[in-house]
Amino acid sequence: MIFLFLISSCATTKEQTNEKEVPARIVFLTYHIKKNTKKESDITFLNHKLVDGKIKGYSNNEKNLSEGDLECAFLDKDRKVLQVVKVENPLRKVVEYVNDSNHLEKRIIELDSTQFVIRAPYMENTKYLEISEISSDKTPRKLLTTKL
Repeated sequence: MIFLFLISSCATTKEQTNEKEVPARIVFLTYHIKKNTKKESDITFLNHKLVDGKIKGYSNNEKNLSEGDLECAFLDKDRKVLQVVKVENPLRKVVEYVNDSNHLEKRIIELDSTQFVIRAPYMENTKYLEISEISSDKTPRKLLTTKL
């Protein structure tokens, strides 16, 4: 009997708090991108949406950026980077099709304009999203900052 008392008194107890756990959320941001007369990209913010949920298997750091890809930095109120999302060039689409010989082929299609969506885990202290395009010399060129 004393043994059971000692075990139960040494067991950890879960402290009750009045704080509510914030559910995981996902942010979706929709943009329109087009090439201007100088063949530079122009981006326009269309809308954003927050939904409850968690992105399964979310990993964004393995992607190597190439020319035309977008680097999207989520920033706090002091413009410190919270997370970076990499988006493959939305104006370059890979299309698969069956050719005349019934073989599967891929072709890259260059678009003049399109819409694209950035999807990322939402962080409560996010205030801005800064989008930069990777140039031919691998340096980012800032295109747009959106206040969230």
